[in-house]
Amino acid sequence: MNERQKNMFDLIQQKGKISTGKLASLFYVSPMTVRRDLADMEKEGLIRRYRGGALSRMKEQELPIAQRYDQDEQEKRILGKKAASLLQDHLNLFLDSSSTCSYIIPYMKEFRDLQLITNSVISLQIAARYQLPAILIGGVYDPQDMCLTGPDAVAQAERYNVDLAFFSTRACSDDGIISDASLQQLEVRKAIMRHARRRVFLFESAKLHQKSLYTLCHVDDIDDLLLTSGEQLHPDS
Repeated sequence: MNERQKNMFDLIQQKGKISTGKLASLFYVSPMTVRRDLADMEKEGLIRRYRGGALSRMKEQELPIAQRYDQDEQEKRILGKKAASLLQDHLNLFLDSSSTCSYIIPYMKEFRDLQLITNSVISLQIAARYQLPAILIGGVYDPQDMCLTGPDAVAQAERYNVDLAFFSTRACSDDGIISDASLQQLEVRKAIMRHARRRVFLFESAKLHQKSLYTLCHVDDIDDLLLTSGEQLHPDS
């Protein structure tokens, strides 16, 4: 990093979250220069970018899903297209509360008689744009991730026998542990996984080689693991 980037990084660590415009003003450079600096720091794993600014990795989990939605957009589109290759007519599908899985929805319009089931309000909104039939699992609303969780959501999830269930969590470690920071969201995922014919996980590169607080499962417990081009995972067990 150059000196400006070091000072910029220190400020991001101090503030936790800061806009591109504010950084440009403080460092007397153009917003384009700030975006280049942030891109360099993100490649080194030092910060995370969101639309309009940067976030300390220590504060990343506090970012609302509406702002996380555009992070790693290109990778999410790649994963959405890969997941779409598993679709066919007359299927019941579950999409979890991750922003990653919602990138599958635009491809659903190409198939007949697909029934979407989800606990994600964002996925419901996107499905409505394409006039796709959808069932929203009810429960306690989480405004941070715009999803429904809690005992009622788990009980409803247990009732569905889906053909394909798509998931993405915050982390997938080198030893094959799939984990997340939200225990409530994991409980809904577990309920769906117990009755799903095929369980598929999607991970952007930033989620690999990481481990979050709560374990969901091991990669040996799922049916498909979709990664972006060039990424690999080598579980130890």
